[in-house]
Order: sequence, then structure tokens, then C-alpha cells
Amino acid sequence: MRSSAARLVRNSFFAFLALLFFALLPGPARAADCGAGTLVTVVAHLDDDLLFVDPAISERLDAGWCITTVHLIGGANGANFAYVLTRERASRLAYARMAGVPDEWIETNLPIAGKLVHQMVLKAKPQVRLLELRLPGGAVRGGREPLGLLWEQHATLSTYPMNADGSVRVQYDRASLSAMLKVILAEASQIYTLNPDTVPFLEHPDHIYAARITRHVAQTLGKSVPIEYHITYPTGDWPGNVPAAEVQRKRDIVASYFSVDGSEYSHVFGEFQWNGNWVARRYAFADRSDRHAADFQARPIQLFNAAASRCLSAARSGQAPTLAACTGSTAQQWRWDPLTVYPGNTRNAALVSVATSQCIAERDGYLISETCDQWDMAQRWTPWDFGLVYTPLRHCLGENDGKLTMRGCTLLTTRYRWATTQHTQATDLRLATAMAGDIAGTGEQAAVYVQRQHGGPGFSVYAASLVKASPPVLWYASTVPFDPRATAPSCANDTLCFDSARFLLGDFDGDGKADLMVITARHGGTAFWLLRSTGNRFEAPRLWLQTDNAFRPELAQQYVAADFSGTGRAGVLIAQKRPDSGLDLWLASSTGSAGAAPVLMAQAKTLGQNANLLPVQDPGSRASLVAVERADGRLALTQIVNEGTRMTVGERRQLPANFLPDFVKVTIGAVRGKANNTLILLTPHLDGTAQDAVIDIATLDTADARSVPVQAATLRGMSWSDVFPLFVRDKRNAALVLYRRIDATLGDFYFTGGAPALARYPVGDGFALGPAQDLGELPGLFSETVRIDRLAQ
Repeated sequence: MRSSAARLVRNSFFAFLALLFFALLPGPARAADCGAGTLVTVVAHLDDDLLFVDPAISERLDAGWCITTVHLIGGANGANFAYVLTRERASRLAYARMAGVPDEWIETNLPIAGKLVHQMVLKAKPQVRLLELRLPGGAVRGGREPLGLLWEQHATLSTYPMNADGSVRVQYDRASLSAMLKVILAEASQIYTLNPDTVPFLEHPDHIYAARITRHVAQTLGKSVPIEYHITYPTGDWPGNVPAAEVQRKRDIVASYFSVDGSEYSHVFGEFQWNGNWVARRYAFADRSDRHAADFQARPIQLFNAAASRCLSAARSGQAPTLAACTGSTAQQWRWDPLTVYPGNTRNAALVSVATSQCIAERDGYLISETCDQWDMAQRWTPWDFGLVYTPLRHCLGENDGKLTMRGCTLLTTRYRWATTQHTQATDLRLATAMAGDIAGTGEQAAVYVQRQHGGPGFSVYAASLVKASPPVLWYASTVPFDPRATAPSCANDTLCFDSARFLLGDFDGDGKADLMVITARHGGTAFWLLRSTGNRFEAPRLWLQTDNAFRPELAQQYVAADFSGTGRAGVLIAQKRPDSGLDLWLASSTGSAGAAPVLMAQAKTLGQNANLLPVQDPGSRASLVAVERADGRLALTQIVNEGTRMTVGERRQLPANFLPDFVKVTIGAVRGKANNTLILLTPHLDGTAQDAVIDIATLDTADARSVPVQAATLRGMSWSDVFPLFVRDKRNAALVLYRRIDATLGDFYFTGGAPALARYPVGDGFALGPAQDLGELPGLFSETVRIDRLAQ
């Protein structure tokens, strides 16, 4: 007892000396100029800020703001103190990379509102400060939830040690944590945190409580401060919304973090599992600190099944919910209402219809709508993270043969993956996969696809035969090494990287072989890099055209390759967003060895800025365009005629209402003869019949202004969300080619599992499809070959 008391007195004395020394020292954080503003970000774990909030933090730092990031949780659930220190080391490296300075910090224990907080200030840029509370964390999938116990059950928590030698722990209860956090938030010009308005385990319980605590304390500041709440796990299956250049920078920062925390960062350069899922996404909703709100505000969601392309729809009392075509009606709006449970317990939410206010129960193996009773175990769901939904009897909710189904939660495919909105990767019409062209000059078409490299931000380009099943061949590799300790960007100027590039295929030099064009930002403008085909590979890139800063990739809705000049050489059409409305259409023609400066061909003010432009060409003529766009809630077409020195934009015409703009994939091809003017539209079959994975195909003759889509064929056994169509015509015949995803067993954090594959369908008169020719499964992962082709949809 005496030795313990003596140790306590000694530790307290040394802690007092350390605090006195710090107080007398001119602190770097106080020396920083915060005149531009101070951003305070409060998150749970030491990677939440990097994965879910950034690039918003980077943007403020670049604008000269001071940034203070508060990590409430140390380590992870059940982690030892060594892991806490590892995560902090990882966070320091990531923030140093964000700031572009060496990873050198001043670390101290800082007293705030009577509590010691571990402070880390970046030496070369003291505007950057990290505050570590080192509270214990909870688990992702249920179990003891310390932060929830503190906030809801008035528990007292003991932190991990404040000193590296394992000494000095701090005690927090609800009042003292609020008082400490209030001092930190008082200096904020802007507050960022996570999502308070959801339920475990749709998002991590630590995320939710960190956000609720932050909102509650911010409301006590007595002033109005803008505050933004960031959605976390569900965004992994949502469309990427971070601009390309910022995605590339964010991958550097996050990969630097995980080079320490786990020493494995390959997943960061991917889009299929683990932390790569969130890098290209930042979704938040804004508020102000002086608007008082409860700890939880229920926000309606959808439950969208990508395999069926349908939404969960409510039914009358006593009936089961169904899957139906997504309409946005209140019958397809749901709430996860929290139930009274001990923090960390599963079966913690009721699934409530917004339209009927009824709960969904599971009784005798069936779902039923009934009056809500929060104590009825048959109504207690677990809204699981990463897309799985657990019923009250611990089955997994899914889809089979167009209907709802439930089964055991092992060996699941994407039929059992749900998103909280229909706007997901599966319905992101900006995406592209394989391109097709005669790259060998033999008169036969090949599929060309670009695949991410996992060791860094580079890519590999493969060619696969569209004539016979054969292994794809590597035609080019852009290998970009990743240095986790570098301060400069991995992808700058002449470095070609997957996320910051767009790709085109066309015969740019007129030698009869299709070449690859890679488009990147460079020197404030846009660089067009030509990779010429030799017949069996693509040559090293050479600069084909460099524009000034009037043409920047972030302004270009789309790039289109076609023979717009009628010379037998492909040029590049640049569809650039206008500052008022619509698009400006610029043409960079090919001189054979290089590209000419862009020439304005049309001011298409009436086109939507989400237009998808497809080339239309008769043999021996100049290519024109057809624009496919959303207009007044309908899918619409606009003809754009190439007259040589200019392009004329025609009248927009709407397609029938059954072509839902969110669920139409298009390609164009020479279906009738050699004229490349037939639009091919693929839609999921959504008429409510219990048919498994049916895709409807319609065709439209763009040369006839009076034509309407004609139902031409159906495809069975494939999900619309998993296919990308191409139309090819070679010396053999015409064919519809599907680049598609092979369904695969899901794992944790595994939203878009499956390998890519190619299938070819010969096309006869009237678009009659011949038997499928399976061209085989391709190496790699489907999602690793999916890329953003346009800026808006």
C-alpha cells in the first residue's frame, strides 16, 4: 500500500513538472497563425478522420487554416497499449504527408479542463495538432461499448496511459468529458464529426457516440458554428464523389497510415474490400451548433438490393414487404428506430415503414407488417454494417428469383447485400469498364481493360480476344512505386495513375490499329498521352497534346474518341462544362503524330451537364454524336450533327417513361449494315414477375428522328448491375459483348466481390441474339477494372 501511494505521489510530481515545463514553453500550437480559421474534427478512431472526413481536412489545411483533430478512442476494442501507440504513430505519418512536411512532432500531455490529453503538434507546420484522449473502444459487431456506457449509463471510464512508460491514466465521466471537449470546440470556426443519426451496427457504435457527444457539446457553446456530420460505413457501396486529383492524394495519405497500422496498404489502392472502399467517398450533412437537436434524429433510408435492382417496399398490415421497382415513394422509405438495449447489444433496432408506421416482424420463418412493440423480440433486427441485414431470428435478408428471401448467414453472395440508397455503385452510370477496338490491325476486335495495381496507384492494361476464349495479354503496365514516408505526391505531372486518369481507345495515327489515349491533369491544364499500338503491345506514352489551364480534367464532363474529321484518324472531343449551363464541345483533331489545339465546335447550352455522348458514324464520313441524358425525370436523346467546322445541336426528345433514367445502360453500334447508328439500351426487368435476373434489350435507330425504342431481346441469369455492354462488328459478324461480374461469396467489407468475365452474343437480323459464347473469366477483380468515365450522371 505504501509503495503504491509513494508511486502515485512520484508520478503526480513528475506530471506536475511536465505540465509546468509545457506551460512555460512557447508552444508551437499557440505560435501557429490561425487567422484563416480553425477546423476541429472529432472522431472515434485514429483512421476515421482519414477515411470518412478527408479530403475536407486537407482542403482547410491548404487554405491556411489551423486543424485540430480529436481522437476519442485509443487503439481498438480490447487492444493493448502498444497498439494505441502504433496507431498514433500511423496518424502522425499520415498528417505529415497531408501537410507535405517531415514526420517530426512535439508530443506533450496537455491539461484541458482538468484532464490530461496527449497532444501531438507537427514541428514544420504547427497549424496541425492531434489530440488523443485514449478512451477504450467498443466492437464493430456488438459487445461492451465503453463510450455508450459513459454517455447513456453514466459510467466512469479509465483511459489508456498518458505516458509511454504506461503511467498516468485519466478518469472520465459524462460531465468531465463534455467539459473537456467544450474547451476544444470553443476555438472552432468549423466542426466536423461523424454520423449521430443512425443506429449500431449500421455504423460502428463508437462512430455514433463520438458524433452524438460532439453535437451535444457543440450545442452548449453559446454561438453558431457550422458543423458537418459524416456518414461512414454505408458509403462504401455509394458512388465515388471525391474529385480524381483528391482521391489520388487521399490514397497516399491513407496508405501512409496503414503502412504503420498493420503494415499492409494494398487494399487502400483498391475498390473492393477493407479501407479502399471509402477513399473515393465523402458524404456529409450540414447543420449549425445553435440548432438544438436530440441525441438521435431518425433519417429515412431505402433498402436497395443491387442484384435485383429493386427496393424493399412496405405492405398493408398483416402482409409481408416485397421487392419492387424503385420509385422513391414513401412505401419504400424506412427507418431504423433504436430500441431500449444495453449499449453494445445486438437486436437493437426496429425496421419501421415511413408510410405505415408499422414494424416488420419475423414469425414462423415469415416476415409480416404489424403494430410496433419495442419489447417484442420478433421485431428486433440487427441493421448490420457492410450491407448485411440480420432478421430477428438471425437470418440474413436477401433476394432470390426476384423475391425476398431469408437464409443462414454463411456463404452469401451479393444477393444478400443491401444499400441504404438506390444510388450505389451498381447504378452509377458514369462508370466504364472494357473498351473494344482492332488493336492488332487484323480486322478482329479485342477488349481492352485497365486494372488497378495493388502495390501502388499505377495500372496495367490487358487485351482479351473477342473471337475465342484465351488468357488476356498484358499490353502495358504503368507501375508507380509507393513510398509511405514521402512528402511529395505519388502521382504528379508525368506520372500516370489509375484514379487520376481517363482512358480512350481509337486509331489516333491512322495506321489501322487502335491506340490507347490516357488523359491526365498536368501543368495546370490537360495532358493527352498517346500509347501507340505496335500490334502486340502499347508503346510507352508520349505527349500527344498539352492544353493550357482553360482545359482542365475537372471541367471535362466527358472525352469521346472518334474520326470527327473524316481523315481516318481519331480525334478527341472534349465536352466541357459551361459556367452557366450546358456543355461546350471542343475538338482536338489528330495531325497524325500529335493533336491540334482544341477548336470550339458547339456551344450546347441546352444539353444537360450529365449528358453521355456517343459517337455516330457512317463509313467514310465524319463522326457525329448522340447525347443520352436525364431531362425532367425522363431519359432523353439529342442529335448533334457534325458539319465539319461546327456541330449543330438538335432538339431533345424524351423516351417512353418505362426507360427509367437511373436504370438504363447504353452502347451504340452498327447493327444494320455498317453505319454505327443503332442505340442499344439495357434495362433490368422490373415488372414484378418472379423471373430471376432478366435484362431487357431495346434498340433505337438514331438516324430516324421519329424512331422509338423497340424491344429486341432479353438476357437471363445475369444481374443488370453486373454487366457493361459493348457492340462490336468485325470481319466475322456483329456481336453484343458483355463485360460482366461473376458473382462471388462475400467477405467482410467486401461490397463488390467477383471476377470479370466476357461473353459474346452474335447478333442477327432484328437484333436476334445467337447463343452466348463464353470467352472466359479474366484474372483479377471486377471492381478493380471499373473506372469513372464521366463527371456527372
